[in-house]
Amino acid sequence: MRQYLLLFILFPFIGTGQQKISGTILDYKKNPVDFAAITLLKPQDSTLYKSTQTDEKGFFKIMKIEKGNYILKITSLGHSEKHLNIDLQTDTELSPVVLEQAAEMLNDVQITASKPIVKRKIDRLEFTVENSSLSTNNAWEILGKTPSVTTMGNGGLTVRGSTSILVTINDKKVYLTGDELKQFLENTNGEDVKSIEVITNPPAKYEAQGATVLNIKLKKNVKLGYKGTVTGSYVQSIYPKGVVSTSHIYKGKKLSLTGRYSLGSGTYVREGKDFVHYLDDSGETNSVWESSLRRKNKSTPQNSYRLDSGYEIDSLNTVSFGVTGSSSPNFNGFYNVPTYIYDRNGQLDSLYVTQNKRKNASRNSAYNFSYDHKFSEKKKLSFSSDYTRYFDNENQDIFSSFSLPNSIPYRETRFVSDNTQKIQLFSAQSDYSNEEKGIEIGVKFGKVKADSKLNFKDAINGELIENAERTNQFLYDESIFAGYISYNKEIKKWTLKAGLRGEHTQLEGNSVSITEINKQNYFKLFPTFYALYKANENHQIGFSYGKRISRPQYSWLNPFRSYYNSYSYFIGDPKLQPTIIHNLNLTYTLKDKYNFDLYYRQEKNPSMEISYQDYETTTVVYHLTNIEKNTAFGLDFNTNLVLFKWWESGIESGINYTQDTFQGIDKKIYQNNCWQFNGSINNRFILNKKKDCTAEANFYYNSPSVQGTFTISQSTSLNFAFRKKAFHEKWEFFALFSDVYRGEKQTVTTNYANQYNYFTDYSDTQNFRIGFKYNIGNQKLSEKNREQTEEQKRL
Repeated sequence: MRQYLLLFILFPFIGTGQQKISGTILDYKKNPVDFAAITLLKPQDSTLYKSTQTDEKGFFKIMKIEKGNYILKITSLGHSEKHLNIDLQTDTELSPVVLEQAAEMLNDVQITASKPIVKRKIDRLEFTVENSSLSTNNAWEILGKTPSVTTMGNGGLTVRGSTSILVTINDKKVYLTGDELKQFLENTNGEDVKSIEVITNPPAKYEAQGATVLNIKLKKNVKLGYKGTVTGSYVQSIYPKGVVSTSHIYKGKKLSLTGRYSLGSGTYVREGKDFVHYLDDSGETNSVWESSLRRKNKSTPQNSYRLDSGYEIDSLNTVSFGVTGSSSPNFNGFYNVPTYIYDRNGQLDSLYVTQNKRKNASRNSAYNFSYDHKFSEKKKLSFSSDYTRYFDNENQDIFSSFSLPNSIPYRETRFVSDNTQKIQLFSAQSDYSNEEKGIEIGVKFGKVKADSKLNFKDAINGELIENAERTNQFLYDESIFAGYISYNKEIKKWTLKAGLRGEHTQLEGNSVSITEINKQNYFKLFPTFYALYKANENHQIGFSYGKRISRPQYSWLNPFRSYYNSYSYFIGDPKLQPTIIHNLNLTYTLKDKYNFDLYYRQEKNPSMEISYQDYETTTVVYHLTNIEKNTAFGLDFNTNLVLFKWWESGIESGINYTQDTFQGIDKKIYQNNCWQFNGSINNRFILNKKKDCTAEANFYYNSPSVQGTFTISQSTSLNFAFRKKAFHEKWEFFALFSDVYRGEKQTVTTNYANQYNYFTDYSDTQNFRIGFKYNIGNQKLSEKNREQTEEQKRL
């Protein structure tokens, strides 16, 4: 009797300190998910604390839980795994949890298309496109639809108006820029892309070069078997182009191989007009030089390839080797450029015609090796090494004839230039990570050797004679030693991360012909800090700061002149200083769907090309130099919405203010500034019940912007796409219409002091493309019958 009395007295206190958690699990159609596995994990080491499963109504309950922080893991066949951070202080009933449909069903591996997912992480924005409606795009097209990223017809990339960007593939640097990078990504199948990471404040692990890192994560095949694709497309712009490509994947129990190759050819056109106003002392126009430029280049063939191999020695040790390359041995063009010179009354005074026969050949190959050793599931040591060889040769034969109106030429000139550039790059890096303690540490060594030769010959009495004053060899040698450490910690609803990277740079630029040697030796520290606060499932706030560096391209340091014609040339600067960049970001995410990003960026001594008019020689000079500073701040917004079951929309907009401060040719300080607005909408439509017929309608707008001395006009673009799968999804056919009304044509103006010139630029972006893709092998491969490690789940 006493025992029952004691039990009655103590009963109210028996559950003290123990709580319960319950909730309902729904699928993406908002239907209950039964028999879903619910696991409660301890966040310190992800060990199992308690588990249960949902009933036929999707409901679950876990009782007798100690107060504290936990990870709630939800898994269900046919759905993507979900993790929730739980701070359990009282009995908690969760809001309904919705699971995304899995990309692959285990029985027959049925592939289903889902919407692209934008996820805010502590140090980056991840745009996941795997098995989404964007997978049928190529990698370049996907990049153009990534939040905060703008792609241009000439292969240019900007993020929030900044061109200081480091592009990596699976965290490995890509040594390609401009058209080469665009061509390589256009030939990369979108179905091979897992996600695009936009890292505006890169953590200490990444090299400090570049204000922003764009990391393209390719899929890693974890299934046994073989599959491949063959793709072909025809492009009609001003002139036709074509490309065929093939990719193959093999996965064995220990060995995995991935190979891609593409072959393209075509004729490329870039059109523009240049207007140069020479002013008198009162600021009135004294003369106008007007040039029409149509750069037509034919290339055949263009090759790009990629081969990756991996071998799993055992469960703890893996080695991999890869090679990536491209070559364009015959990129030849002929430019005919008339220049009309008008007097102050608008009357034709004289004219000259420049004919440029241009031959270009380039090739690039990069080799990489890596070794990974796992001490445990959360401790890892990695070693990687890269070696790259780059070759480019440009030969120009330039003939100019000068005449008065309605008369025969009174003077003719001819010169030939041959510019050869050879670059070798080597890097070795070692990284150690311990997820249990939140520590990353690593060291890196990088070496660059560049040899640039310019041979210049003038035609004298019909014979080509070397011009010693314009002939030059430029040697460049750079070494960088780097080390970093970072630490991250989760404290209840807070996630914190801090890092410090140090880089010691030694470089020497040697202009052999004039025996001018420029040496730089400096050490810089690059701190980073991140904080992410998750108030609840619907609200997330983040802050980050990072310091970066942007070093000049190697060719920019060459001080010798590369002539376009007798009155226009390009010149580098061996004394270019690196740009120091400070980034501040304040982010807010609403309901894991709406992303807001308030940012501030300051660049000290940014390197850029500016143009100026030399009045004494009536020559336009394109000079690479440091301006004093660049300041920008703004607000970005992006979201991906499902408006109807058959209509998805990606929406992005932003407003920013940019101010560039530079020293003019008159040695005075000037400021070029403006407010800029940009917006884009990417609409994706499912046209039938089988979901094998889709369409896209995309539009973007960029208001006028500034860059150094330049003011750049607005640009817009309207694009359409249509895709259809057929014959049991073995075949896919597509048609795309890009830049429908040539809205990407721009005008670039310089206007300060006595400098007034502008040019129009159009890069043949209006085109119509049709093509196909054929799937080879077993596209429904069976999964490897083993549990993935925690690291593999994060791939």
